[in-house]
Amino acid sequence: MATWETVCDLLGALPGTEQGLLHDNPALRVRGKLVAYLPNNSRSRPAHAADHEEFVVVRTDFAERAALLEEDPETFFVTPHYENYPGVIVRLATVRPDQLRELLTEGWRLVAPRRLVRELDQA
Repeated sequence: MATWETVCDLLGALPGTEQGLLHDNPALRVRGKLVAYLPNNSRSRPAHAADHEEFVVVRTDFAERAALLEEDPETFFVTPHYENYPGVIVRLATVRPDQLRELLTEGWRLVAPRRLVRELDQA
């Protein structure tokens, strides 16, 4: 099962990733641009979620989000608060490790400077 620590490890391995806060919530950015954060409010949780479950909001484009929502609505979802935000909410208890890695890497690519993307691609 993935945790926020897993998210930090995966994104931390990518160039230029920085840990910080977003409205007092743990967040990860690349060169100041938000990639993922751990929400801590009811607007970011499905109504039937257990209190102990962790969710992470990950930057994505709307086409990718639509595909994820169709593919696995139990793992990937949006609440009304996030409908116009280019991201998806991920249930860490059910996301597969390969899905999480790919989603975080793609979110990083969306906001990372081209130089860092080239650096990653050449590694």
